[in-house]
Amino acid sequence: MGMFNYIKVEQDLPLNDELKALNIDFKKEEFQTKEIEDNILATYIIRDYRLFELKTTSHWEDNPEYVKDGTRFGEFFNKNKLVKDSEEEVFRDDYTGTFTFGTYVLGQSKESYDYFPDWKCVVVEGLLTEISLIKPIEKNSSGTRIELDEQFKKQLDDHERKMKCPVYSFYFKYYVRTIEKIEWKLYHLINRIIKLLNWLQWKGIKNLIKVLTPR
Repeated sequence: MGMFNYIKVEQDLPLNDELKALNIDFKKEEFQTKEIEDNILATYIIRDYRLFELKTTSHWEDNPEYVKDGTRFGEFFNKNKLVKDSEEEVFRDDYTGTFTFGTYVLGQSKESYDYFPDWKCVVVEGLLTEISLIKPIEKNSSGTRIELDEQFKKQLDDHERKMKCPVYSFYFKYYVRTIEKIEWKLYHLINRIIKLLNWLQWKGIKNLIKVLTPR
């Protein structure tokens, strides 16, 4: 998936009959784009046919509620917390360009559809000169997604039920988790070795030859 930027739309969007029939307030939806400047999870706002950027300043602080849980990414994501210092909307009259942005609307039943609409936006010095719905709209049956969600939930429920058994709980915590940690460490070790070999094969050998070759 990769990084992206957020788009907030605070005006009416062009819709086709299918999207109108969904009775969705798209002003409350979250949109994403990968086509405005650097993709750093910045937030842009479309309002009154003008483009704004939400500028924020923040800093990291220790999280007093952090409890070491032993998970692979728990310390990275939970040990520190991001604290917002200020927030300001800036009119982007320095921006001229074309970008697309989109969102998704998930169906609630197996007979419905998941919609993935996209819009095209043309901006000249911060002013929207065009905003149009890209056709045809991508849509998929909701049935497959809902069935996969049901299977995942069943597996999760089965796991939680098994964890109540001391034997399975011991097996999972001290065997499965241990093997996962070993695999993770081996993966990183092998990556480092490959990077070292690549460096030796190219830059390392070339630098050594330069040093040893008489001028």
